[in-house]
Amino acid sequence: MRRLLFLFVILALILPGCSTSKIGVFQTISAGRFHTLAIKTDGSLWAWGWNNYGQSGDGATTPSLTPIKIEDNVVSVNSGMLHSMAIKTDGSLWAWGNNSAGQLGDGTTEDRLTPVKIMDNVSAVSAGTGHTMAIKTDGSLWAWGNNNTGQLGDGTTEDRLTPVKIMDNVSAVSAGGEHTMAIKTDGSLWAWGKGGLLGDGTETDSSTPVKIMDDVAMVSAGDYHTMAVKTDGSLWAWGADINGQLGFDTKGNNVVLSPIKALDDVLLVGAGYAHTAVLKTDGSLWVLADGLAYEEGNSINPTKILEDVTAFSSGFAHIVAVKTDGSLWGWGRNDSGQLGDGTQEGRPTSVKIMDGIKLP
Repeated sequence: MRRLLFLFVILALILPGCSTSKIGVFQTISAGRFHTLAIKTDGSLWAWGWNNYGQSGDGATTPSLTPIKIEDNVVSVNSGMLHSMAIKTDGSLWAWGNNSAGQLGDGTTEDRLTPVKIMDNVSAVSAGTGHTMAIKTDGSLWAWGNNNTGQLGDGTTEDRLTPVKIMDNVSAVSAGGEHTMAIKTDGSLWAWGKGGLLGDGTETDSSTPVKIMDDVAMVSAGDYHTMAVKTDGSLWAWGADINGQLGFDTKGNNVVLSPIKALDDVLLVGAGYAHTAVLKTDGSLWVLADGLAYEEGNSINPTKILEDVTAFSSGFAHIVAVKTDGSLWGWGRNDSGQLGDGTQEGRPTSVKIMDGIKLP
């Protein structure tokens, strides 16, 4: 048992992706709303999909159905709804795409078609729908962008165009649609923003952090639901369960206000729009709710998708995953070319996109 727990901790610390960030953990792939980012073994950053606000970072506003090289010397990426963030090898944070609420953090509300530098000494970043959270190397958590429900956690509902410090001793953060989840170094989970998604048993918005639970290894904030993995490998869920994305045996318009256990033997989790993807300890990747992240959900049972997976990321209605050989696979919605397979055809089953993706 001791060896199993040790293995879980080690894997949780080295695996990227899944819409969450940890100190020292670099996400080499990230699925946004309708675009995707990936880092290759040489540190080059590639992007594809919807690009109407410049979220690909190639200087244009036209979509690409295949990967386009954007930058070099990149170690971590995270994509929001319409904006993208990247950490370079020197710890500098860069941003591009939509900036209507200041989610890029450059002090303006101007969209950026190419990467612009935001700050230094960054170890992790998470991009939400209209806000961004970053952890610096000293463990301090910083926030900027849209703040209409208090999702920045600074005690106000005012948008911030530049980073503002929220708290210290943070080891992981995940920015959702209108809420944010963070894990402190003691394993405690904290939440703020839109009520009903926080897991505090209420439907009341909170503009300051509220403690939810202890012994949490990772967390993923989706658009309308939240998923967390505890140190024992158990998966806990709360929020909206419209498509069965919480992993229970029912679905509907119900809202779960407090964490409920959903599964065991879970390593990593990613909350999408109306689906949840789960990487189990045996390396198998499963999807809850719609099973394929492609059409309206017709299954409330977990569906096994791939084996030998080492990282994945859940977007709005598409998922990308990296296998142990460094190959990148994708499936789901593809109307904007977010899968990068050269088409705009939705894929109900996984299709190979490219090789040579950087592994942790």
